[in-house]
Order: sequence, then structure tokens, then C-alpha cells
Amino acid sequence: MATVLIESDDGELASASAVLQVRATNANYNQPALRIDQTSARGGAASVKIVDPNPDIELVESDAADAAHPARGKYEIAVQSDELQINGRKEDDSGFETIMVFQRPGAGGNVGFRTGSQFGAGRGVIGIGNAIVAPSVAPGGGGVLYVQDGALKYRGSNGTVTTIAPA
Repeated sequence: MATVLIESDDGELASASAVLQVRATNANYNQPALRIDQTSARGGAASVKIVDPNPDIELVESDAADAAHPARGKYEIAVQSDELQINGRKEDDSGFETIMVFQRPGAGGNVGFRTGSQFGAGRGVIGIGNAIVAPSVAPGGGGVLYVQDGALKYRGSNGTVTTIAPA
């Protein structure tokens, strides 16, 4: 049972509305609008728990959006069925697209980069979607791992591209 309960039965709300809103209005200070300090000797309790048919947390960088790039600075952490997703806003600001997906072990235990379904019926595997644009410049001080036309490739800091596994 909750110590404090805020309940609303106002019916349909516009998507930008909320049952509870916390607003910090002093622009001169960079402090959290909401802070949760929990004292427990045992741990294990959730500090924040969302029970919802489509639970997600949307993160919007308030000073990043502009007319030319309406999706800039907009991300979400979401749960879809047995997947935890990190999503980025589509370029036209019409919705989200998956950046990373994690499946719980009982559902496959897979991890996906830019994919949520390319696991080849595997369990406990890593799926990587094809690169949108393959790297064309040598990365300084490291390397880039990517998939091009289904082949796993690596571009090193001297510019050499190595095909690790053909398609």
C-alpha cells in the first residue's frame, strides 16, 4: 500500500498531458527536478517501478531540437513484450526506431544492435543490422566493427578493412 496516492480518473488526456508533472523553473541552477533517496539495509527494491501496458521513459533534450532536425535529442527506454529497447526518434519525428534491444534469458537472451529480429532462431546471440553507411575514414586510435551486406567487417586505425566473416 502506498503512503501517498495520487489518482486521476479524468478520462482521455492529450498525449502531452500527465497525471503528475514536476517542473523546476529556475534556469540559473542545474539541479534535478526529481530526486529519490532510498535507505535500505537489504536493497533489491525498485526505486522507480512502472507498471503499464507499454512502459517507457522518454528522454528529450530541451535545447537540442530545431526545425531542421526535429528528432535531435529524443530517445526512449521501452519495454515491448520480452525486449528492453533503447530507441531513437525517427528523423521525421513520427515515432521511434530501435538502436539496441535486449531480450531476457527466458525469451532468447539475445542482444541486437539496430535490429530486434535478426537472430537466426539463435538463443544467447548478438545480432547486428547492416551499416547504413560503411565507414570510409580510418578511425583514430581504435577501430570500427560493422556489417555490410551481411558480412562482418572491421576497419582499423590505419584504414585497412578486414572481412571477419563473409555473408
